[in-house]
Amino acid sequence: MKCPNCSRTIEVDSEFCVYCGSRVSQSSAYVKTVRIGRAPDNDIVISDSRISGHHLKVRMDSANRVFVEDLNSTNGLYVNGERVRERQVSLSDRVSLGKDFNLDLRTVLGAGGGGGGSRGSGGGAPRPSSAEKQSVGGDLKSRERINIGRSNDNDIVISNIRVSRKHATLIRKDGYWLLEDLGSANGSYVNGRKISTCRVDDTDKITIGGVPLDIGKLFSAPKKDWSSDLLLQSEAITFQVGEKVIVDDITLCLKPGEFTGLIGPSGCGKTTLMLMLNGYLRPSKGQVYINELSLYDNPKAFQGQLGYVPQDDIIHRELTVTESLSYTSHLRLGNKISDSERDTQIKKIISDLNLGQASEVLIGSPEKKGISGGQRKRVNMAQELITEPLIYFLDEPTSGLDPRSDLEVMNLLKDMADRGHIVLLTTHKIDELNFSLFSHLIVMGPRGVLAYHGPASEACRYFGVKKPEEIFGVLEKRERAQLKQDYLKSSYCAEHQKGHFTGKSAPLNKAGKQSFDESFGQFMTLCKRNVQIKLRDTLNLSVLLLQAPIILAFILLVFDSYRLPHPIYFVLIVASIWLGFSNSAREIVSEQSIFKREEKAGLNQSAYLLSKITVLGALCFAQSVLLALVNVVFKDFNMDYPALLFVLFITSFTATNMGLVLSSFVKTGESAMTIVPLMLIPQVVLGGMIVPYQFFSDLVKILAVPMISRWAFELLILIEDNPFIIGELGFDKDWLGMDIIIVLGMCILFIFTTKYLIKKRCQ
Repeated sequence: MKCPNCSRTIEVDSEFCVYCGSRVSQSSAYVKTVRIGRAPDNDIVISDSRISGHHLKVRMDSANRVFVEDLNSTNGLYVNGERVRERQVSLSDRVSLGKDFNLDLRTVLGAGGGGGGSRGSGGGAPRPSSAEKQSVGGDLKSRERINIGRSNDNDIVISNIRVSRKHATLIRKDGYWLLEDLGSANGSYVNGRKISTCRVDDTDKITIGGVPLDIGKLFSAPKKDWSSDLLLQSEAITFQVGEKVIVDDITLCLKPGEFTGLIGPSGCGKTTLMLMLNGYLRPSKGQVYINELSLYDNPKAFQGQLGYVPQDDIIHRELTVTESLSYTSHLRLGNKISDSERDTQIKKIISDLNLGQASEVLIGSPEKKGISGGQRKRVNMAQELITEPLIYFLDEPTSGLDPRSDLEVMNLLKDMADRGHIVLLTTHKIDELNFSLFSHLIVMGPRGVLAYHGPASEACRYFGVKKPEEIFGVLEKRERAQLKQDYLKSSYCAEHQKGHFTGKSAPLNKAGKQSFDESFGQFMTLCKRNVQIKLRDTLNLSVLLLQAPIILAFILLVFDSYRLPHPIYFVLIVASIWLGFSNSAREIVSEQSIFKREEKAGLNQSAYLLSKITVLGALCFAQSVLLALVNVVFKDFNMDYPALLFVLFITSFTATNMGLVLSSFVKTGESAMTIVPLMLIPQVVLGGMIVPYQFFSDLVKILAVPMISRWAFELLILIEDNPFIIGELGFDKDWLGMDIIIVLGMCILFIFTTKYLIKKRCQ
């Protein structure tokens, strides 16, 4: 409130102004104060995860004026739909904790005592909003069937895009309930296992399209937002490499509506901790639970409900913003939503992230001008919002942004948390503005110890500093063991440990395989995206398409007066291997971050690999068509065009898959291109032409076995069927069929090797 003398803001219950010293009017002396929150020391205790430990104060003065004050709560205080810090209200005003937990002020002022009156579990103070008075609570107890889904005509409405309109139903049987999935797109899970029909009771952990549903609380109280029961908990997680400990024995509990900053000095394990919390990295010790289900042992149960935005931009720069989001939506949601729903959702995300002006602009990159850096960050965030995740992880989301873009992104994330999401981000930008936005703070000390986890507003006081950035000085001076012990002894640690789940991890539950329609839909979407990306990258595409004509031109020029078939065939074989191998050597590694992100959200690995093989195979075929034209010029060869095209294509296609093996094995695109010559030189030397095969020693013949060139060259020579050349080179005239089998067998072997390496990379 304001001082009546100097008009400066003072505490609402102050008797004197701290600035001018004047006495506040007697009419402002409060005769009743009621504290409301989840903690047991409040006058009114509300056991609901949407309510902060100390959420607000309600005061009434001697003139019967009523004032409400937010106590730095996570989900905020709202008066008539407007979020406020402090305000005088009338008893007819609509006051809510968060946006949807309404209070009846008459009941509150009647139930609470003056600073220490009667307590209870809410005592009738909270009154459900009209939206909450759907057919839940008492009405459900008498039902024989309870319908669950996204549409409003269900008994339990879960407003999440991964929940089907008619998702599941609970059927009353003799003394128990039966959960039946209604053919939903993203499945129903009981204790982490995907089910079609399953008996359930109060102790079972039900997940509907990734959203937890606590059947034990189903009939206890009206509820509008079922994600408000969500808890993300880590239980003594540790990560170490050899003897080096990177994250040391960290236990956390994150709740809906919390906007949590994760800070600490460089190298303290912030990103590693985040990767363990979101399931990308399994800890050396400990577990991470979502509503008491192990995240690692039930990887499919919460698929799509954990969004992760790494520090680097991982989006295809050749697409527009709308195209990028559309492809992501098709990959993650497929035909689970209609085209109109998809368009509406994408437009809403673009609007919410203030990307309207950039929606039809190519994303580009810092080197290739497109949208701005701040817009690219928001597009990265938008990719994850497609599945409307309940938990959102961001690694340095504002790095490299100008102050205005930084503030826009931070306010956006704060709004997401206010809507009931769990939002956790790492940041190096520590200032009072960021601290004013965070509801909670996690501070990590040297070598991965937990130095603090509590309200952001109390962090400076905890570390004994005045400014947030001074916390780092404390972390440098104090021993890591002392930092850890200080936190373990603090009230903040005790608060977070209260009610913490410490059960055992369930056995690994593997979800059912994707349906053929879903996998095929992803395959078609990936093929379409791959083609569009290649067509947009005009320089690279031009180089790929011009290689074959240039090679053909040189062959025609050099061999115009020297028309022996076997050297020409060998050049064609080497050229086919080069084209196929170079086409694919960077194909997987160049988008490994994008693939891993999509795979975590439900991308089928086989669909991904087959899309690469299909598009690259089409490119190989086009190149082989051009190379085989040599047969049109040199008509005196004993080989028709289809036979030459067939051999060149299977050779190039096999080399393409060999390149995919390399691309799925190396860490960077630069490494792949460095290795390419080393892989191709043996193909030239051991192909059986430079030194005829008959002069190979036994050892060299063994070394030539894995060479595509050795078998493909022999195949062409045998098809040419010139006894003199066959004898001169030392090939076996009866091996024509075996050559085809070996080349195709090598191709199949490379495909399965790539699939194995992709699977291993995802693990």
